[in-house]
Amino acid sequence: MPKRTLVTGASGFIAQQLIVDLLEKGDSVRGTVRSLEKGETLKKTLAAHSPRAAEIELVVADLESNAGWADAVEGIDVIHHVASPFPLAAPKNPDDLIRPAREGTLRVLRAAHRAGVRRVILTSSSAAIAYGWGDDLPAVLTEEHWTDPANQADCLPYQASKTLAERAAWDFANGEGKGLELTAINPVAVYGPILSEQVKTSVGIVSDLLNGETPMLPDVGFEVVDVRDVSAAHIAAMNDPGAIGERFILSDEFYELADVARLLREHYPERASKITTRRAPSFLVRFLSLFVPEMKTTNLELDKRRITSAEKVKKLLGRDLIPADEAVIATAESLIRYGVV
Repeated sequence: MPKRTLVTGASGFIAQQLIVDLLEKGDSVRGTVRSLEKGETLKKTLAAHSPRAAEIELVVADLESNAGWADAVEGIDVIHHVASPFPLAAPKNPDDLIRPAREGTLRVLRAAHRAGVRRVILTSSSAAIAYGWGDDLPAVLTEEHWTDPANQADCLPYQASKTLAERAAWDFANGEGKGLELTAINPVAVYGPILSEQVKTSVGIVSDLLNGETPMLPDVGFEVVDVRDVSAAHIAAMNDPGAIGERFILSDEFYELADVARLLREHYPERASKITTRRAPSFLVRFLSLFVPEMKTTNLELDKRRITSAEKVKKLLGRDLIPADEAVIATAESLIRYGVV
């Protein structure tokens, strides 16, 4: 039976893919945007990817305000809470990121509870799992693990925000919001096809490499997951009662930044001259991170290998995940298609 779904943060990378996939499966979609202008842009974007885009209902609601949320959740069967702040650099005041992420999540859940909406799928992150461990980082991280926000040497405000927001969601579902059926989706770095030139998230690493805007390659890496799998996990969890009360890590292969550069050079030889192969000494990255806020995230990942297990979500989906190299190339293809690079 088709479901009436709400997707928060509807103009985001994951949310756009999820909306298209929900429409394709016959569900109805209401989405939240922060302004009517964003809503108009979103409808134009989605019209190129779904014949049902005109059916989408958009409401204005912001994570930092109560306005709009009662209307957003009215008559909804399932909420996909995807909206969350995604900074390009760590803020000077951690609360500027942590507060809207945590309070915004609680705002959505409280509105859902008051309206009698039981089912909520939360887009969390591996950031709520893989950080704050320091030298005790497990060889393989699972859904049983949690980031320690108190260890600020191995946890920046973004990781703290995702952790505290997810913790708050579980506390609410098990306390004040008893009866709420919560599932958390915890993807690693999300790549795959963008649906418009408006998207600016982790895919920026690929666009910077293709544009020749990455002068050197620090010794950092990350696991990759395709946005289409993140969407698929949301939908599978929505339809599987066994997913209630569970977390699901989504991850494929670990790629060093140099691996991404090499893959792009091999796939796009005509652009190879722009894609650097120069390695950045770790001591230089550490030094620069003292003065350049954008480098703090890079410094956090130096010489780290945060490896997670996706076995649980493979069982939910009944298949393997899209390979990391396919996700990276799909990112590049779409960046080229939309003229971003």
